[in-house]
Amino acid sequence: MDGQRTVHESGTVLINNNRIEAVGSSADLTIPANYEAVDLTGKTVIPGFVDIHAHGPYGSGDIVPQQNWNLLAHLALGVTTVHNPSSSANLVFAAAEYRNAGRILGPRIFSTAEIVYGAKSTYWSPVDSLDDALAHVRRLKAQGAISIKNYNQPRREQRQQVIEAARQEGLMSVAEGGSLYHQDMNLIGDGITGIEHNVPVMPMYDDVTQFWSQSQAGYTPTLVVTFGGLTSEDYYYQDTEVWKHPILSRFVPPAVLQPRSVRRPMAPEADYRDDDAAAAAKVLLDKGVMVNTGAHGQREGLGTHWEMWSFVRGGFTPMEALSAATINPATYLGMSEDLGSLETGKLADLVILKDNPLANIRNTDHISHVIVNGRMYRADNLAEEHSGEAMLAPFYWQGKPEAKIR
Repeated sequence: MDGQRTVHESGTVLINNNRIEAVGSSADLTIPANYEAVDLTGKTVIPGFVDIHAHGPYGSGDIVPQQNWNLLAHLALGVTTVHNPSSSANLVFAAAEYRNAGRILGPRIFSTAEIVYGAKSTYWSPVDSLDDALAHVRRLKAQGAISIKNYNQPRREQRQQVIEAARQEGLMSVAEGGSLYHQDMNLIGDGITGIEHNVPVMPMYDDVTQFWSQSQAGYTPTLVVTFGGLTSEDYYYQDTEVWKHPILSRFVPPAVLQPRSVRRPMAPEADYRDDDAAAAAKVLLDKGVMVNTGAHGQREGLGTHWEMWSFVRGGFTPMEALSAATINPATYLGMSEDLGSLETGKLADLVILKDNPLANIRNTDHISHVIVNGRMYRADNLAEEHSGEAMLAPFYWQGKPEAKIR
């Protein structure tokens, strides 16, 4: 699955350290004699998932845990890169550095850090001039931000100043329209990098599609928290026994997983609006707008799969849904040279599936192994195989250790 959506029915991927050395048909690609061969007959290999809107905890106080079960659940479910559009700089960037240094295990971590917020609250960031906006943007950039969350500045010129400050400093600017249609539209007109959360008007009429498609703004509708009705999160709690998920249940404490998933709402199919929001996104996708998955941190790692499944319910093909979770968000982040597809020279972030997601998109969470940065882990317990022998320590809710501690 490269940038052209090529499918190899019988393929080989060569990995050298943390990069992909070659990808091609097994009939055409010879494995060098000094390479270890891993036989994946009957399995499907796809790029690691990129969650563009992944809220989540990175620590408490000033402490970054050695094992963050939230990050580990994301990784076990194939999410190899996360972008958090609202976090705390002192924790998210510390966790990112620990992860990059190999001190903790998890996906690649990127963030806006604190939002540039227009409401008078804890995160209030007053903007009354371009200089004000530049001060906020430069502070966050110096701490490690690759993007700016332009959130609920009440006046349009304030939002424009934040967008311009981000542009001058070479950062993305992402925004939530607060379920306000007109705010979404003027953000697009003012040069925002992308809209987070779905536009509250479900049908996409020609005026919007023509306007949006002439911009370079992306779209991350976050179907798990759809405006306008019941969400994909609600749908899949009703449709599946989430608390029994064979991967998720191993990484999320029962006291966290079960209360939300065991007692779930029941509603008629027509009351769910995630597929309607997905159908609207499909109209934009067909007009050339970059559409991405963003699971909002609602259910650790599994939310990315719910996003893909709901996109297909709304009319996406399985390949389009997979692209929305891989190459599209990688391109949106400006990281498509390294992430998002299986191509020579890219970072070795892969997901190994037991079943083919092109045959049924609901196969995306049938995960056998995850490879991140060239290291291979079993999905069920994140024990390292082939590239090493590291294992996780037991979590606080689990029993005594039975194997080597990481």
